[in-house]
Amino acid sequence: MQADEPAMEPTYRDREDTLRRASADFPADLASAGEARSFVGALCRNWGVPNVLLDAEMVVSELVENAVRHSHSGCDVMVELAPGTLTIGVSDHGTQPPRLLRPPPDQPGGRGLLLVDTVSRRWGFEPTRDGKVVWADLAVV
Repeated sequence: MQADEPAMEPTYRDREDTLRRASADFPADLASAGEARSFVGALCRNWGVPNVLLDAEMVVSELVENAVRHSHSGCDVMVELAPGTLTIGVSDHGTQPPRLLRPPPDQPGGRGLLLVDTVSRRWGFEPTRDGKVVWADLAVV
């Protein structure tokens, strides 16, 4: 799904069937991507969904790195577990919508959202009062 398509299902903020929820704030530092990866990995293990651990760690790492690089702000990582779905949302203070790029093979970088698009069931973004939130749904089996 491209990020500019409207969401057809409720996002993490609208879900009524949430089983577990956690969030953490991270500073505007590229090291935050690794810290967010550890945070989400621990949640996946504690919540008994290790089958999505690697994809969840990659998704949060890419979304946090994008937030820090492009919004030049810290970010809030929100994780929700609902039946069959783990949703990861990253909010930042940037107003530019994320763009799914398909760079040529010889160009370094620019593949973060392509990776998120590949492993997630769906993803998107929503404007907020002071920026935006980019989210991705991962299938939990």
